[in-house]
Amino acid sequence: MRYSNLFAKTKRDAPADITDETLRLAYRAGLIRPVEHGQLVYLPLAANVISQMHLMLRGDLRQLGAQELNGVPQIQLDGIASAEIQSYKQLPARIYRSSQGTTRLHLASLEAGLEAAKETQAAFEKIARDFFVYAGIQPLAAQDVAGARMWYVTAPQRDVEIFKSGGYAATRAAATPFKPPAPAEALLECQLVETPHCDTIESLAQYLQVPTSRTAKAIFYASGDRTIFAVVRGDLQIDENKIKRALGVDTLRWATDEEIARVGAVPGYASPVGTRGATIIVDDSVANSPNLVAGANREGYHLLNTNVPRDFKPDVITDLALARVGDPAPDGSGTLELTRGTELGILTPPRLLDANFLDMNGKAQKQIAVTMELDFGAILLAHLAAHHDERGITWSRALAPYDVYVVALNADKPEVAPVLEKVNDAISLAGLEAFVDDRSESAGVKFNDADLIGLPLRITVGPKTVAQNGIELKARGEAEARLVAIDQLGAELDKWIGI
Repeated sequence: MRYSNLFAKTKRDAPADITDETLRLAYRAGLIRPVEHGQLVYLPLAANVISQMHLMLRGDLRQLGAQELNGVPQIQLDGIASAEIQSYKQLPARIYRSSQGTTRLHLASLEAGLEAAKETQAAFEKIARDFFVYAGIQPLAAQDVAGARMWYVTAPQRDVEIFKSGGYAATRAAATPFKPPAPAEALLECQLVETPHCDTIESLAQYLQVPTSRTAKAIFYASGDRTIFAVVRGDLQIDENKIKRALGVDTLRWATDEEIARVGAVPGYASPVGTRGATIIVDDSVANSPNLVAGANREGYHLLNTNVPRDFKPDVITDLALARVGDPAPDGSGTLELTRGTELGILTPPRLLDANFLDMNGKAQKQIAVTMELDFGAILLAHLAAHHDERGITWSRALAPYDVYVVALNADKPEVAPVLEKVNDAISLAGLEAFVDDRSESAGVKFNDADLIGLPLRITVGPKTVAQNGIELKARGEAEARLVAIDQLGAELDKWIGI
């Protein structure tokens, strides 16, 4: 590759609205350009790296027996598994595909049993961890929704939010605060009590002289024509995004007084007891806490000693609690802190698919899926964040877009051109790839760009080196270049490869 033919060139600076230092470096080195909605275009130098990542993983995928699918941006795994897999003899079945302009790899395994699926999950994780080593990065791991594991690197300006404390780490979507366990006690009889002017949890707890953790808080939402009755313990706040995921709805709005009345509830004094027609979703803290105070659906009154499922049966019991900075961590390791990062990949645990197969006894069973995704674009940027200095990128030899940056000075001069050809031949013979800076720029400009792009090795060819029957050789991490005889270049390259 010659610099003069490169589609996107280096830049002296990045736009002011790119505040992330890694993105600024990638922009200046000609690797990325931002487009609409915060997305990135990976330019030819970066695309070369991403292609190498695909090739590196292809051998591991073939060892797994994974076959490639293409043609659509998304695949409905249940549907394709149901259509293509009928017998246990077809399992396991592994498939993979690329999306988002080939920067994101999706890998899925269809399994006949849970134990086999767990073994595949471990195999997927090993592939990911080995790949991170190859990419020269050390990612962190955080819990994501549905028990998934997300790998990430910290980046203060990026979009993934992680709550951390001690050994606990979870994405904002999956994070939950510590929920103090309720005391173990016998279920008491439900009792109606008058609670005048107690239409908030705080006023109710103060009036009855009980902690807020002994109360149940009701919040009403609507999605389309559906009224949703969410209940969380009074000492916690509710996370609306968790409601959306649990119920599979895209939008929530506050329910109107008319919608609340239609299900038999009274705002400020509501509970699911005696209501009708609403979808009732309850935080697990409510289901695990006996004898809570809850609304009586009668203005000015509450019920003592309400219990799930004796007094009302939720449609869904799940974690609905909102995690906030400063909340106690659920593992007791301290308080939650918020950090930002970039997702590199995600591994999901085994899950049942809506897709049957016939087992060896001819009985219908559900297929089990394990899936993993790796974001090569994000991994590339993580490599840059870990491998750079004040002058530019310091690519590892495993991941660099090219091996050697050839600085050609006065390449049009008759004494330089044949030496440059010998240099390129030696590089090719050594099994390396060259990036030749053939511009009519000063040596200083070319050296600066060589450091900015950061290929592992720099070779300089020009009238001064030719006059000494040599070339200059400099590894990216070395302070000074050294003169090497032209006829010794092959041996020097072999030596460099073997380091």
